[in-house]
Amino acid sequence: MKKYEEIDFARCVLMAIVILVHVVNFGNLHPGFKQSMFTFFMPAFLIITGYLVNIEKDVKEFAKYLKRIALPYVIMVTSFSIMSLFLPVRDGLDSFSLSTIADRIFISSIGPYWFLYDMIVCGTVYYAIFHTLGKLSTVSRLALFAFVLYALALCLPLLTPADATLYFIGAALRQSGVDFRKAFPPTVFSLLPFVILIVQPELWHRWICLVLPFFAISFLSWCHGTVPGKVKVAMNYCGRNTLPIYIFHPVFTMLSKYYLPLFAFDGSGIIHAAVTIALGFCGSLLIAKTLDKTRLSRVFGVGKLLR
Repeated sequence: MKKYEEIDFARCVLMAIVILVHVVNFGNLHPGFKQSMFTFFMPAFLIITGYLVNIEKDVKEFAKYLKRIALPYVIMVTSFSIMSLFLPVRDGLDSFSLSTIADRIFISSIGPYWFLYDMIVCGTVYYAIFHTLGKLSTVSRLALFAFVLYALALCLPLLTPADATLYFIGAALRQSGVDFRKAFPPTVFSLLPFVILIVQPELWHRWICLVLPFFAISFLSWCHGTVPGKVKVAMNYCGRNTLPIYIFHPVFTMLSKYYLPLFAFDGSGIIHAAVTIALGFCGSLLIAKTLDKTRLSRVFGVGKLLR
């Protein structure tokens, strides 16, 4: 597949929103704004993820891809669960046992790591169907893929039908051979549908949320062409490395509660949130770089976390 800088740019912006909505203080001060973000940022992430998954790899290489996601998922869910016993974490553990840890890993998860769970389940089904049923047409395999995903969404508490649909949309676009720039043509007018959300909040989390991710990605593709060169390079780099940022950013959103008093002068919470986003990006990349240099990144199933 072609390399699209627009994808990296979009993932960088979407990752910043992920961190933003996990800053508790900002969410408490601006609950409406926080809820409006959920109408498009994770749906857009799921579509892009489905589009990017490369099922042309052989079994060994695809297993490495899954391991690169599964090991961080298990390690971070376990670590986050244990930390929740001592730190103020929403939906944290009240007591420690193997059963409660297993529940968090396989059933309920914790923090933002449900997304990695969805990637593992959807990616495994996607690869299995397209490789074991290679004699069927692409449309037939897509139909079976959709059926299995929806069936699993009815059984697995962490995979919702909506998330399965969004991942499927991305995969279907990839299998249809649609060029990313044609699927999400850059235009500033893609921002207009979001005006509907401002005046019609009752539409949040309804059918319109299946449409908004397309406009969000299209608008971000337009933004990519307007950002200065050096800023764009930095954002593209962050976008290529959203996995380590996604894995480690909760460390910094939790820490943000402790330096919140330093921002008592800012009643809007915007400065505190902006600092936390910056620390989330820089700190996560620094952790990843340190793990790469010390070769501890092998614990996460890869030689290097950073691309």
